[in-house]
Amino acid sequence: MGEPATRPAPSELSRAELYARVWREPLSKVAAELGISANGLAKICDRTGIPYPTRGHWAKARAGRAPEPPPLAAPPEGVGETVRIAPGQPLTRRPGVRLSPEARHEQLLDIAARIVVAEGLSALSMKRLAREAGLTPPRAYHFFPTVDDLLVALARRELAAVRAAQQKRIDTAERPAERLRLSTVTYLAQVAERGVLLQTLQTAPAVRRGLRKEQRALRAGNTEVVARRFTYSHGVPQDVSRAATNVLTSAVLRTGRILARGRLDLATAQDLAAEIVEAGNRRLAASFRGSAAGDVQDA
Repeated sequence: MGEPATRPAPSELSRAELYARVWREPLSKVAAELGISANGLAKICDRTGIPYPTRGHWAKARAGRAPEPPPLAAPPEGVGETVRIAPGQPLTRRPGVRLSPEARHEQLLDIAARIVVAEGLSALSMKRLAREAGLTPPRAYHFFPTVDDLLVALARRELAAVRAAQQKRIDTAERPAERLRLSTVTYLAQVAERGVLLQTLQTAPAVRRGLRKEQRALRAGNTEVVARRFTYSHGVPQDVSRAATNVLTSAVLRTGRILARGRLDLATAQDLAAEIVEAGNRRLAASFRGSAAGDVQDA
């Protein structure tokens, strides 16, 4: 009888090395060199968060039409930077990280946010989301049945965070004029922090459809509160207060969009928007109180 064949020694590569190899040569060729099947190598890449070419990539590459590879992101939770490949041995699944449903929900939103900011909406899929979270696709679908549901939930979370930050700052104000200024500058600070994500999300038709009614309702409610306070403080008719609040709010939102696109720095945007709001309210209050513009301190 002949000697049994010697099993090739396990290979150890960094995630970056394996990522480079699967984008340099077809998966089947890389897998053969490592002593495993192409399907096995794909599973290793899925488990360790390494993107690899999809079907048709190499045909496009030969025609000079292959897209740029997606960047290599940080490894999924519980995965290191070294990948060990043992030829001929069955794959073992990475131990699942047990999170509460609430924590898992937030984790999935965090992963989606990172992908959207780094690569755009088209890079996000439920399969990729599940892979980067270390979940099976059915588990990810349990939280978000579709990518549209995921995007709406992410946009809703980001907008709620902006409102919460505004309210926290407003609650520290002692005078009405200070409330308005803090609301304005805090909103713009949040845009500077979250603007790229929010602007990208708001280009998605599903997000616009999904949040249109509630955003209109929230804005209308906020307008009523501000207008009522202004009417009470300065005797400005309610309909005039409401119209002026809408105009000034639109100016602040427009400033936020310009800021998010990088056309203004934060300090300049805050100064301009706050001045527009304060000057507009002073003039409006003065016109109904018979005083010179600028005399009203609590608008």
